[in-house]
Amino acid sequence: MNDAASRYLKIYEERREEIEDRLREFKDVLQKSDEEIFAELCFCLCTPQTRARAADAAISILKKESLLLYGDEDSITSVLRKTGVRFPRSKAKYIIAARNYLKSLRNLPPDGFKAREWLVKNIKGLGYKEASHFLRNIGYEGLSVLDRHILRGMKEAGIVEEVPKILTKRTYLKLEKKFIEFAKDLNMRPEVLDLVIWADKTGEVFK
Repeated sequence: MNDAASRYLKIYEERREEIEDRLREFKDVLQKSDEEIFAELCFCLCTPQTRARAADAAISILKKESLLLYGDEDSITSVLRKTGVRFPRSKAKYIIAARNYLKSLRNLPPDGFKAREWLVKNIKGLGYKEASHFLRNIGYEGLSVLDRHILRGMKEAGIVEEVPKILTKRTYLKLEKKFIEFAKDLNMRPEVLDLVIWADKTGEVFK
């Protein structure tokens, strides 16, 4: 076991309660309103190449001003731009298009991998990372959110030699398998290891 793996075990030991509380919060999302579930989807639509905190701030404003469900493209774009979300016009279009699937989000397949395939196929702007992120944030288990923090953590742990510049479906699924095996080796669930590495890289347990 190298230094990175040992560090992840230490972080989980020190922050276990905080991490498990956050995962329980994710599981509660499906008990909330359709708008709250949709907000999680829109958060994940906004995160590519954008800091998670900026995306979260944008979604909070859109909800407060009733723009998430009812705002037009220009209004949503303005909020995304002001809060530092990259590609605000494109992401505003994704949010508006995703409204067509508002009711479907509560009735996704119970199997996470099948649910992810449905999301990638139907929700414009969601790739495997973003779809996995959304599903994790509404309580699904067993998936990997392979963002830049996680990929760097995998490299430090010797799980991958290099961080890929482009994540095709084939590459994503291959790396996800390695991540899940790594989590198993550490006696952690994949969603736990995800938050552990995130805490290691950012200093916080977020989403």
